[in-house]
Amino acid sequence: MTQIERILATFQGLKPDRIVWQPRIDHWYDVNKKLGTLPSRYREKELLETYDDLRASPRTYYLFDPTIKAVEGKGVEMTIAQDEEKIVTTYVTPLGKLRDIQARTVHGTTTYHTEYLLKNVEDFRIMAYILERQDFEFDGKLYDKIFTMIGERSQPIVNVPWGSIQKLTVEWMGLERTVLSLWKHQKKVDDFIQVIEENENRRLDCIKRSPFRFVCLADNIDQDLIAPPLFEKYMLPRYKKRTRELHDAGRICVSHWDGDVRLLARYAKETGLDALECVPPSPMGNITLEELHEAMKDMILFDGLPATYFLDYVSKEELEKMTKRILELFSPRIILGISDQLPPNGDIERVRMVSEIVESFIP
Repeated sequence: MTQIERILATFQGLKPDRIVWQPRIDHWYDVNKKLGTLPSRYREKELLETYDDLRASPRTYYLFDPTIKAVEGKGVEMTIAQDEEKIVTTYVTPLGKLRDIQARTVHGTTTYHTEYLLKNVEDFRIMAYILERQDFEFDGKLYDKIFTMIGERSQPIVNVPWGSIQKLTVEWMGLERTVLSLWKHQKKVDDFIQVIEENENRRLDCIKRSPFRFVCLADNIDQDLIAPPLFEKYMLPRYKKRTRELHDAGRICVSHWDGDVRLLARYAKETGLDALECVPPSPMGNITLEELHEAMKDMILFDGLPATYFLDYVSKEELEKMTKRILELFSPRIILGISDQLPPNGDIERVRMVSEIVESFIP
């Protein structure tokens, strides 16, 4: 079977000839390439060639996400200015101006917010003006180019970034300002979330017109960012609605839960999701493999191997034991990977080691 055939078989409730091993190594690759510290074996290889050498499959949304393009509406001017230290995004509208600043990390391969786009609830009015006029386009030529480049290595998957309250907490306001806004101005927050949902409707309509079969609701779920009462009020209804409409359109739904989720795991089946991605089990996260397996029932697990097992302080024997334990518990309803990514100082040869374990495992 090809990797695509194995992935589809997994989601169709069939047994693939082999479990798909799909570690995310792009951050490891980018940082070490920037520093000139890629192992000699990979210095002349591109990322996809590195996956081939490791006998692993890539997770493809980092390649396909640019195929869904946001188009700003009339009256909205958006500019991006960047240098080696930061990225400044500015929106200018008839109602006012918004600015977001993201600083580059020490290696320049990722960013973090130093100034959020929305400073207070008064900024909701400006952002609503932007969102109500924004539309989305699918770049079919870029999709075809990427699909041809990937070949049979993996299934195309696209992200829907941060839905509902997570859009504020993670991307536009930060946790503290979001919580204070909920406390002092809940109706304004709820009204604005409705605008976010309506904007997301147009994004999903665009995705439904595209060839994407796999859709990842990239929400970065963590119980410390969204406690159970907030999850029940904001995220659970959103998941039920989105999974229902995406399933009706023949799509498969995955969501990115990459934090501590022990208090939220009981909602997993109720969401309607087909799969959870990136959940880090203990000792890295706060949920055991057995608790996660019980909560997910017949859902598919993307990933599962804690990233810490690819660092030198954890023995290779422990990695082997954990890999076999996950495979035995979740097989065949798993796309094995690293929760969340291979760290820049991780041991790439441990990725090859897991490839060998997977190849010898019978689902």
